[in-house]
Amino acid sequence: MALAALALTACGGSTPGSAGADGEVTLQLWDTDTRPERSANLKQLIDMFEKKNPGIKVTYLGLPTDSYMQKIDTAIATKSTPDLLTPKASDLSALVAQGALAPLDDRFAKGGWAERVDRSMVDITKAAAPDGKLYMTPATSLADAVYYRKDWYDKVGLGAPASWNDFFTAAQKLTDKGSGRFGYTIRGGAGFFPQFVQMVYPQAGVASFFREDGTSTLDDPAVVEAAQKYVGLYKTATAESDLTADFKAMVAQFTAGGAGMLSHSIGSYPTITKTLQPAAVGVAAPLPAADGSTVLTGRVTTGFAMFNNSRHRDAAWKFLEFTMSQEGNSFWAKASGYIPGNLAVEKESWVQDSPVLNAAVAAGKAPNVRFLNQPYYLPEFNSITNTDMRPDWQRVLQGQLSVREFLTTWAAKLTQAQQRYQKLKK
Repeated sequence: MALAALALTACGGSTPGSAGADGEVTLQLWDTDTRPERSANLKQLIDMFEKKNPGIKVTYLGLPTDSYMQKIDTAIATKSTPDLLTPKASDLSALVAQGALAPLDDRFAKGGWAERVDRSMVDITKAAAPDGKLYMTPATSLADAVYYRKDWYDKVGLGAPASWNDFFTAAQKLTDKGSGRFGYTIRGGAGFFPQFVQMVYPQAGVASFFREDGTSTLDDPAVVEAAQKYVGLYKTATAESDLTADFKAMVAQFTAGGAGMLSHSIGSYPTITKTLQPAAVGVAAPLPAADGSTVLTGRVTTGFAMFNNSRHRDAAWKFLEFTMSQEGNSFWAKASGYIPGNLAVEKESWVQDSPVLNAAVAAGKAPNVRFLNQPYYLPEFNSITNTDMRPDWQRVLQGQLSVREFLTTWAAKLTQAQQRYQKLKK
């Protein structure tokens, strides 16, 4: 049904931002992440907005998760884009390159949102765009976390990990291969790169993907050393089957009693605590590097954008403002399980009472904290890290390729992409 509706839209069956005879404006919103529970929450957010704005209706269309960019590209080419979109940060480079999205900087400034939205989230959102402008509301944010089986820790007399040495010691101490229990589950399969970055760059104390000259830090000596230590966990403190483990496999192993620690984003917490009691799950604060600094990874904003082709930008902006307002942002962030962008919402009890959210918010405001922003502005970044690197990463885990050779090879690829981007900017 969604595909049929999309086809009608692309063929001109309806127009973006249409207005009825009574002056009521109807906006179209396309959603790129159509998980059933999330879609239901987004529809409820729309209902809340419509009650506050009786002259504006918002129609929802969920795009196929595995091919939404194809549908959006077709709409851009045929000038039949809707009014609103829920893009991923990694989508911004391609959408901005096509001139599809409307920059929000002026409206954001005039609305006084700079004083009401977390500044770091604004900066991260801008950093994802190739021109450094704001194309998406900084509504919510993800952050990385290390989950551990607190019940396992208690049995062997371990305290919450406070350093990288604590982490590696626990990984070995919790491992009992004879009973099929391992201290950690490492991500060898699809989506490995974010977890690799999460567990290597903060350990190395490196807070940038590139140096000023555009060369990649992936082969930095500190990164190589940290990566070697991390890879050393495979088959000594992890299951051999982790070679192909993706998110679902990792969570299943952690919740079923096969692994004592798991690294992923805060978005995993609701999934994990559906199986395990919250009291059995510990959340480690970001672990500091040897120099005492803290490098935060996984800070990816999620939000809403406006298409340039919208015929009712003022009405569309009202919806975008609602996603940043205390009422709308509180509902959406709580329903998503993500860090809220609105500063007033950060102080609400549901955030303060959540172990994972409270830890993530506090980490972002800690002294000596540095943010490692993923270079989503590079068109090649997703394909390099999500697809191209994975076979070599699995060869590394199997001992067929050295860590140093792996990082040197792919540092060169990322350097080429960054330096090409820098030349184009000039």
